[in-house]
Amino acid sequence: MSHTEEPTAMIFDIQQFSLNDGPGIRTSIFFKGCPLRCVWCHNPESFVRERQLYYSNMLCTRCFKCTEVCPSGALTETKYRGQTLLKVDHDACIACGKCETVCCYDAVKLVGRPYTVGEVLAQIEIGRPYYDIMGERGEQGGITLTGGEPMMHLDFIEALLARSGDIHVCMETNGYADPESYKRIAPKIDLFLYDYKVTGEALHTELCGVGSERIRSNLDMLYRMGAGIILRLPFIPGVNDSDTHIAAIAELMEKYPEIKWAEIMAYNNFGYSKAETVGLEDKIMNQPSADAADKEKWLGAFEKYGTNIRIG
Repeated sequence: MSHTEEPTAMIFDIQQFSLNDGPGIRTSIFFKGCPLRCVWCHNPESFVRERQLYYSNMLCTRCFKCTEVCPSGALTETKYRGQTLLKVDHDACIACGKCETVCCYDAVKLVGRPYTVGEVLAQIEIGRPYYDIMGERGEQGGITLTGGEPMMHLDFIEALLARSGDIHVCMETNGYADPESYKRIAPKIDLFLYDYKVTGEALHTELCGVGSERIRSNLDMLYRMGAGIILRLPFIPGVNDSDTHIAAIAELMEKYPEIKWAEIMAYNNFGYSKAETVGLEDKIMNQPSADAADKEKWLGAFEKYGTNIRIG
């Protein structure tokens, strides 16, 4: 990239008027690419940085126009039990985008596209009039960098924040990035929404694809740098909600008393249906979503520790 060319980042969604990704009303920017492979991921379309083929069986009308323009054989007709259906080979897709130009139902399309800094700034400006509206805790809104893992787009984010003006910035991060990168970006981030997913190195590797040592080390470093932190806790019934994990979270909150609070992100199996659309259903678990009884049980388990836990 020349010094005059704007940096770009692969982004799969920009949500205006977001109320669940930090304080106040926010514009949430979802970056593609993640070094983890959590089996409960809500956004499996963010696993890879590249554009990828999306197919919705529910939206498809079987007109097969996409098969006529697909040059790679990723979309073909097939017979099954007397029906003619669309066969989708996600691995064969070359992300040319021809299919989405002929599908008027959004049944086939590409997930993600490269955005320039200027394009993202334009989206931020759409939401800016709402950022000063106070949230339920009297907090102002702003932008949230999420994904995927935004730390995989550090140069882009630095360029974006250099031009975004006086605005509150949250970053949702899994903590699995080079410590020097966190040192670079931390002064520009008002609040980290920092994931703590699993206790135990072996179990973290099994469920998330990587170990947790770097994540815990980066949390310690950011805390000692004085970063604003909310601890985010994905809880999946029967998977990572053990007494051992709950006790470890309480210990973390005692060790780091200036963490604002910790919030439970209760499992929702919506991620599995999304995984099906991008050919990753074998990577994501499919079990019932957490219910009110699960949440009540988790909050009750924390009571004996006196830990500041909320349901996110």
